[in-house]
Amino acid sequence: MKESLNRWVRNNDWVMYGILVSIFLVWRIGEVGGWTIECWILLLICLMGVRKDQVDVEWGRFFVLGIPLLGVFYYFYGTGNGLWWKIANWMFENNRHPWTWDEFMNSIPYNDAAWARAYHRPWLDGLMVWIYNFGFVLSLWICIVRSYWTRSVKKMLSYALSGHLLQFPLILPFYNLILLREVWWVKGQPDLLGREFATENDLLVNVMNCFPSMHTSISFAMLLLALREKDNIFKYTMVTYCASIIFSTMYLQIHWVLDVIAGMAFAYGVVKLADLVLYVASRIIPGSVQRLYGKKKGYAREKLAA
Repeated sequence: MKESLNRWVRNNDWVMYGILVSIFLVWRIGEVGGWTIECWILLLICLMGVRKDQVDVEWGRFFVLGIPLLGVFYYFYGTGNGLWWKIANWMFENNRHPWTWDEFMNSIPYNDAAWARAYHRPWLDGLMVWIYNFGFVLSLWICIVRSYWTRSVKKMLSYALSGHLLQFPLILPFYNLILLREVWWVKGQPDLLGREFATENDLLVNVMNCFPSMHTSISFAMLLLALREKDNIFKYTMVTYCASIIFSTMYLQIHWVLDVIAGMAFAYGVVKLADLVLYVASRIIPGSVQRLYGKKKGYAREKLAA
């Protein structure tokens, strides 16, 4: 019985199964996020030079950690949006904002970023709306999915921690203390995103949390981490895309210039904190586990040959 089981295990192509499961998870991530064809094209461009950043770890060994981790991220992606809006509604209903900055921000020259719309056309409006609507999660998911195909659990954790995992809890105190509404609402202009709100409460919940800009902080964190990669296609694509997300927040009259600056500073701090968390974790994880994951391809054959 034991021999039959061992023979069955050896005769199956587990690496191929792992690749198929991986593709399925990535597809499900896109389905949950409602990705358009443009989103998939952007992801494929970022994957073009993935081999330049791959870690020298066997696929089978990586899948043991990588697939469950990607599955956990996928699960929280599907449930996290509801949790976020529950928190936002709780903050609005309890009205715990000791500071209201609408008038202050509106009084600062050029802070409304009207200069960002000095050139505007319908086609550019549409492009900026697409970039903004997907930018909050797509910039992070592109980096996580790509780091998955580099076979690096550490990179997956680095992007995830620098993104939503650390930013959500750390940014909530700002949103709970500071009431700052979106530029268009404060200035009495049309909502360029064309959002429809069922109630006045829904509208106010959507426009009240501006400082710092989390669209900016997420995308800027991904930009900083992308610059650490070797593949220039990925680096230049992500720098362009993430910079466009930041620009879209001002072009669409959503965030104030100071929101954006604060978001970039916040992102830098979170990236450094994520680096520290991973460093401490690497000191705690037993050396046997690290060696098991870190063995290079051909390691066992080299040891036998010696």
